[in-house]
Amino acid sequence: MKKRRLTRAAMLDFSIQLAMRAGTFLREKLTSDRQVEYKGIINPVTDADEGSQKLILQAIEDRFPQHSILAEENASIDKNSEFTWIIDPLDGTVNYMHQIPIFCVSIALYRNMTPYLGVCYNPMSNDLFYCEKGKGAYRNGSAIHVSSTERLIETLVVTGFPYTKEESEKVVSRLARVLTEVQGIRRLGSAALDLCFVAAGLFDGYWEIGLSPWDIAAGALMVQEAGGRVTSFDGEALDIFKDDLLAGNPNIHGLLKRLV
Repeated sequence: MKKRRLTRAAMLDFSIQLAMRAGTFLREKLTSDRQVEYKGIINPVTDADEGSQKLILQAIEDRFPQHSILAEENASIDKNSEFTWIIDPLDGTVNYMHQIPIFCVSIALYRNMTPYLGVCYNPMSNDLFYCEKGKGAYRNGSAIHVSSTERLIETLVVTGFPYTKEESEKVVSRLARVLTEVQGIRRLGSAALDLCFVAAGLFDGYWEIGLSPWDIAAGALMVQEAGGRVTSFDGEALDIFKDDLLAGNPNIHGLLKRLV
């Protein structure tokens, strides 16, 4: 008998349950001794990243053996499928290493390399964000929307810093330009959660350079489904394979673009 394709709602439910399983794994290991290696001078990967990714990839392989996977820790699997899972098993590794409870599991599913659904789960706050293309974004079961702030001076924005030092002068210059125009700037250390907080209207805007697809695949869709705009710095349509991203509510996005 031919196997019936699962609905997108069923895939979303699978993604939510999987993100929560991986998040529970991370929470239980948070205070354990860490095994740490470095992909760059300040870019760590821990045994928790690897354990979470192993759990996620095994579940996807078992349930959707024909699907492709793009994951952070050197585990990409191309099966020439219309479906590609884009996984960050632990977004906020440095926070995790220092037992700062701002990190998450990020799971996105793309169909023909266009966004299909996204899930981000912070196991420490038990915050669950999820979305489906064309069906809105949700936080713990309630619909979320970007803020309606119109004036830059009234905005609270968030950013992040790249793991490489090559563009540090540009990063600092950009930060200084924005700082003089807004109410405040935060740096939380998890791109996926930054985007989710923009989607929920907690931040009005976000920008960062030095990003990878798994950092933003789920969160970017979250912002779009919550009514926000997500582009590259130059205002072009978002390409998750480019390393810069600008997000915000529709009123603020263009004003931030001028600054970044």
